[in-house]
Amino acid sequence: MTDKPRYLVVLDARSAVGRIYAKNNDGFVSDGQVNHPILDCTEIETNNPYYIFATRPLKKEGKSHQSLYLPHGSVAVIHQYSETEPYPIGFAPPQ
Repeated sequence: MTDKPRYLVVLDARSAVGRIYAKNNDGFVSDGQVNHPILDCTEIETNNPYYIFATRPLKKEGKSHQSLYLPHGSVAVIHQYSETEPYPIGFAPPQ
């Protein structure tokens, strides 16, 4: 069985999308001054010149996932990880 990658998408808190996800996110990472929201995604596509397509699983009853088109300027960094390996240093699993 192949382990599917997951992605921690760190949004720029100063962007419009970052402000939208300031409360509805999967965690934060700080640059020392600002807390940037993190979205834990199961799939991303970066082949569009303007947007990053991301799929985020939802934990709400009756909802399976959320499809997002994130402008490149709203994304600070994307970190790929494996579900079977420990989370990267500085990140904790979603609650």
